[in-house]
This record gives sequence, structure tokens and C-alpha cells, in this order.
Amino acid sequence: MGNAANAINNNNYKRVYGGDLNYPVDIGHTERTGHYVQFFINVQEQSKVSFPKGSFNARLGRGSDVSRESSTLSIERAPTKRLAASIQLYMPNQVSVSHSASYNDEEISSAITATGGAIDKIVGGNYSDVLSGDRALEGLKNVATGAVGKVITGAKQASNIATGKITNNRQELMFSGIDKRSFSFDFKMVPKSEEESENIKNIVNMFRFHAMPEFYAGSERTLISPSTFDIKYMHKNGEHTFLNRISTCVLESVSVKYGGDRTQFFINTAPASTEITLQFKELEIITKERIRDGY
Repeated sequence: MGNAANAINNNNYKRVYGGDLNYPVDIGHTERTGHYVQFFINVQEQSKVSFPKGSFNARLGRGSDVSRESSTLSIERAPTKRLAASIQLYMPNQVSVSHSASYNDEEISSAITATGGAIDKIVGGNYSDVLSGDRALEGLKNVATGAVGKVITGAKQASNIATGKITNNRQELMFSGIDKRSFSFDFKMVPKSEEESENIKNIVNMFRFHAMPEFYAGSERTLISPSTFDIKYMHKNGEHTFLNRISTCVLESVSVKYGGDRTQFFINTAPASTEITLQFKELEIITKERIRDGY
């Protein structure tokens, strides 16, 4: 069977056969539907709210990818339980991944540039070799002028006007960190049967339900964090070997649209078309070590 419902996942517990929510219903059974995206849901252990009855079998299993593999999270997070059943949707026409590193322009003072690049001597405290020569004196003069300018309004500007020169505040590009990756998925679901209509309804409700927090038991002010998600690109029974892996994510936004040019419904009142847009963000940052592991 192509569906991953029979597979034993990485946490070594048996998946619930037939408990997954699929669109289309034959996902994983044919070559046409052999590539798909699988969404695992990790609920907070403190959660007390159950999903409405009749949706699907949601036997709970322990663990999640981030608790087992993460290497860049500095704070141990509250424990979660993974739903044994998952959501499986067709592979979109395009999937993408992007990395971004942040760099800032930092001002380097004239006193530093006047040392002729001897930064290591400054860091080491050897100022006698550094603060020598005309360039060093000029740098210190510029620093002194700047200090006076902060005390006497317009002093630096007056000096610039009188000499016909200005100080070029050199900018050096410095690496300052990396951003967390985001992933966006768009799915258009047009049911071909009543079973698919029910699946689509439950899929939409599950994403909306687990994207939101809940009140802590006995409190109307304390909230329990929303569920997290583990996303896998799948090919039939196994994880996709060419596409990047995705670390544990939060679901930042869910957007649902019913109907196309105009809203249409079947006899059972199910929408003729449902579009859902999901915006995820990873909990951890991705470094070279994680990319080496397939992320």
C-alpha cells in the first residue's frame, strides 16, 4: 500500500491505519498521487481540549522531531504529544526553500582606521605600536573634534566648513545572524465524492484548530501555546530523498477560501471548491550542520 498510514514513524510507534486525513483520498496509492506532503501535529501535553467527535482517530503518541533532533534551540520547551494520525495532501506544483543571512553596515571610527589595520594590537592592548605616526594623530584629532561637536552644537560642522573637508565614516559589512525559515503551502481541494467533502472539512478544521491556543484549565487569562507541526515531503512509503527536510514548525496563519468565481455548494451543502493557504515558520535556525543532515 502506497499510503504511509502503515509505516512506523521515527518515534517507533505504530501509525493508526486509516486514521489519516487525505486529499485526494487515493493519495499514495497511484503514481499520480505518489508524491505528497505529510503534516504531523504535536499537541501540548497540558492541553485539555479534544477535537469534536467524529473527525478521525487521534490516538496520541509521544515525541516530536524537534525534541529529538534540534541543535540550535537554547531553551527546553514544554513537552508535546504527537497525534498518531496525520494530514496528507497532494504535492503542490512547486515547493521551495530559501535561506537568508543578515549583514549590517557598521561604522568604523577614524581612530581605528588610522592604525593601518592593526586591530589585533588594539585587542591585545599593545597601544604603543599602534598610536604612532601622522595617520594616528589625524585619527585622534578627528575623534577629539567629534567629541567637541557633541558638546558644542555645530562645532564639527563649523570645522568642516572652515577646512572644506568632511570625515568619511567608513562602513564595514558585518555578519549579524540568520533568519528562521518560513514555508508557505497553497492547496485547492475540489471533492469528487462525499467522503472527500468530509475529509476536506476535517482537514481545514484541524489546521484552524491546532493553529490557535487554548485557555489553561481553570483560568481565563493563562493560555497554552498552540500545537506545533512536523512536515515531511513524502514519496509513497518513504520520505523524499531529493527535497529538503523541514524542522518542527509553528503554524503562523491559516487562510481559507470557499468557491471559485462564485461560491457553489453540493446537495449536502459541501463547498464545490476549497482553497487553504498555510504559513509555517521553523522553531530553530538552520546552520551548516543542519543542511548537512538534509535540512
